[in-house]
Amino acid sequence: MPAGVWKALAGLIGALLVAVVALDQWQARQGEPSLLGLSLLAPAPAPARASRGPGSATEPGPAQRPQPPAPPPGGGASRLAVIVDNLGSRRDVFDLLKDIGRPVSVAVLPELPLSQWIAGEAARLGMEVLLDLPMEPYRYPEMDPGPGALLLAMAPETAAGLLAKHLAALPAAVGVTNHMGSRMTEDRARMRAVLEPLRARRLLFVDALTSNLSVAYDEARGLGLRAGRRQVAIDAAGGEEALRARWEEAGRLAAGRGEAIALAHGHPLTIRLLKEYIPRWEAAGVRMVPVSHLVR
Repeated sequence: MPAGVWKALAGLIGALLVAVVALDQWQARQGEPSLLGLSLLAPAPAPARASRGPGSATEPGPAQRPQPPAPPPGGGASRLAVIVDNLGSRRDVFDLLKDIGRPVSVAVLPELPLSQWIAGEAARLGMEVLLDLPMEPYRYPEMDPGPGALLLAMAPETAAGLLAKHLAALPAAVGVTNHMGSRMTEDRARMRAVLEPLRARRLLFVDALTSNLSVAYDEARGLGLRAGRRQVAIDAAGGEEALRARWEEAGRLAAGRGEAIALAHGHPLTIRLLKEYIPRWEAAGVRMVPVSHLVR
């Protein structure tokens, strides 16, 4: 047979084989079994998916909601201490606090019309009471810390006597935090003189951190006081959106660190939003505690 005929037959046979294979693969894709057992055109099998165990970092799909942060190791919930400060002149803020039903702490300014009444009522209701001790800030007297403030110009014995007077007026106080005081809390000698009397009374101290250069916490610890620092400052001056952002930060920080101290200036809107966020925190494994639980 001539060579040209053999070439034509070979080409025809090859074309028929290609057609048969293509037809077989098309049939396999339609769900029918492959007659030839080939998988040249079939898609590669998807890799096996890892099981979503408790520690899986797999992101949730669109239909899944993110899970709340897990409690810290040991089975205990994360803890958040909220101190509501600047109290003493308004009853409406304290009346809102009374209905919270959680262990909130209050810081009461001295020598204001309702200072003693609020401190007494708070203690009766089981709240921890702190003296919100006014101290000299930068730009004093333009920035006025209010009545009964400790000033740098005072003799040490005068400042000590004023502190003793404030504590005597608020016998329910379990500790002290600073109101303003950005200038005084940077003065190591002054802060040591202010904090020394707290040791004999076994009172705790919370540094409100009104200055990033504050030495108050370090001095308190050096004297052997149980002390803490606030991590979140919450002020109504920025309006509701800013308040929500700060309360969310407080819960997030407590969940991430295991504990946090938030210091909120007393204002009706601040307290109303606090009530709103408490069940959210609790659903996320964050519970409120008195500030004494978080000082060292």
